[in-house]
This record gives sequence, C-alpha cells and structure tokens, in this order.
Amino acid sequence: MGFLNRLFTRIKGAPPTDYLLVRNLPDPLGKIAGQPMPPDEVYVEVFVESLRLKAARKFTTRFHGMIYSFITLARDGEPNAELAAITKPGNLADLDPKNLDRVITVERQLLGAVPWRGGTLSLELGLFSVKSGNLLSPVLDYVTHVSDQAGISFVGSVKPFLPLITEGLDLIAGQSADVEIEVALDTDMTLSRSELMALVAVPKDKITVADLSVDPTDRKLLWKGKPLQEAYCVLSLRRTDHKADFGEIPELSEGYKHFRDALKTRRRTLSEEAKGALVSAIYLSPDLIERDKTRLVKLVEDEFKRIVTGGGISTGATATEPLGALADLPLYPDQ
Repeated sequence: MGFLNRLFTRIKGAPPTDYLLVRNLPDPLGKIAGQPMPPDEVYVEVFVESLRLKAARKFTTRFHGMIYSFITLARDGEPNAELAAITKPGNLADLDPKNLDRVITVERQLLGAVPWRGGTLSLELGLFSVKSGNLLSPVLDYVTHVSDQAGISFVGSVKPFLPLITEGLDLIAGQSADVEIEVALDTDMTLSRSELMALVAVPKDKITVADLSVDPTDRKLLWKGKPLQEAYCVLSLRRTDHKADFGEIPELSEGYKHFRDALKTRRRTLSEEAKGALVSAIYLSPDLIERDKTRLVKLVEDEFKRIVTGGGISTGATATEPLGALADLPLYPDQ
C-alpha cells in the first residue's frame, strides 16, 4: 500500500484495517456486470455507485464526505497511466451527522473511459468524512477544484496536477482530529469482465459474503435483504464501447483545429499537410482503441473530401465550411 497507507497512518496512527472486499457482486439489473473486457477493444470506467458513512457520527458539527481515488493501468506504448481524483459530491457536502442514513446514492465517476489494455488495474480508494469549517473546508474545496480541472480521462492532462492533488490531501490528513476514514482500499486486480464490487468496514469473518446483495433501485448494499448498517462503498468497473469525450483529447482537438483552419485558407497543400499531421496524431493516440482510431481517420478523410473539390478547394460564396470542432464528427452515430 502506497500513498493511502501513509495517509491512513497519519490519521489513525496505525496501518489500515483489513476491510472486507467483495468482488463480483450479482448485478440486480444485469446492465453493468458480466460484460467481457477484451484488451485493446473496449474502454474501462470506474464508478462509485453508493456508499454509507458511519465514522462521521463522532462529529458534533456538520461535515463533508470526500472520495479519493488513485488508479493505475497499462497505457499503449507509454508508461502506465496514473489518474488521481478527489471529489466531494453535492449530496455529501455540509451534512448533519444525525441524518447520515438519508445520503447513500452517488453514482460518481472516478475514471472516465480509458482504453483497457489488459494486465493489472491498481486501485487506491479512500472514503473520508471531513469536519466542516476551520481550515479544512477551503482546502477541500481547493483540492476538489484542482481535481476537477485535471479531469479523469486524459493522462496527459492529469499528470501536472498530481502533486497538487496529493499535497492537498496531505494537508487534509494532517488535521487528524477533524478527519475520519470510513473505508480504504489498495488492491491490484485483473479484469476479464465488468463487475460490481463492495468495500465494507467490517472484519472478513463478521459477514457472510453470500448474504450481501445490491438493491436494484438505488444500488445500496443489502445484508440479508436489508440495508447494511456499516460504512461501505459499492463500486463498478464498467465496460464501455464509446469514448464520449473523444473530442476533448487535447492533442487531437488541437490537431483538428489546425486542420479546420487550413481548410479555411483554401490552400490544398496546407490542408493536406494539416490532415496528415492529424491522422498521425490519431494513430499514435494512447487514449483511443484501434477501432475508434480507424473510424476517426475515415471521418477526417471524408471531411477533407467534402471540402476539397477535384482540382482544389471550393472558394465560392456558398463554399462548404468544415465542421467547428473534433467533437462534431459523428464517431458514434448511434448516440
């Protein structure tokens, strides 16, 4: 256990408790778990589906619920991807400890659609309760703002923010009297299929795993059919065939802008050069699976042909204009 172990020691003064991790929970609606995860053919996403806070009952004032994640996975042709996030969901902000049971469902995304390259997915996850007020609230607001700016899908965008995120979390952990760890996890896992899993703040021998299930209405964790009265976090590791934010991949978005601007000059050679640079960037992008690279290159070629006429580029008053942004290209026409 790495950074999370250090945080736990600062807050608790001891190594992390051996919490109960339950993998491959039955999916009550059959929409998330059980889908094959063939490497290089799909994207993986990670969500917090639901959670319950319990340790925060010690606070006599209001508090915030905070989720920390650090995910490492293989990246095509480059070092492993590292994506960190700290989030304070709106329904976990400024809570009254007397009303904890009313706050449970979050469905918060911790990892955007990232190509699944196989191998190992390493996950650090911490669910914290942070006392409201004093210095902690503005620090938490700042750290979550930095995390939001970094994003959860693009490694290149996240990397410069990683030190700020971890330093901010260090500052929060330093106020140990005002911070409680609800559950914590540091694990390496292989994936062959998408799955639901749960982390529960109880010893492994206290609960029979077969007695746990997920509520189909709001994905609460149930024990013998009733809401579990312990701190927990239900997670999903999902397969998706679409990268909805493909238009925000920084180098591709910028490359398409240059391509579009070149087309607008009505200069064929300049447009061909810009197209070639964009196509190369697409094929080299570690943020897309091969199928989507091929589709996107074809759309760029089609866009070039749509603007360029047989002998040059149309220059009349009714000349066709290129699309405004990469995201305008119909990579997923069925959406």
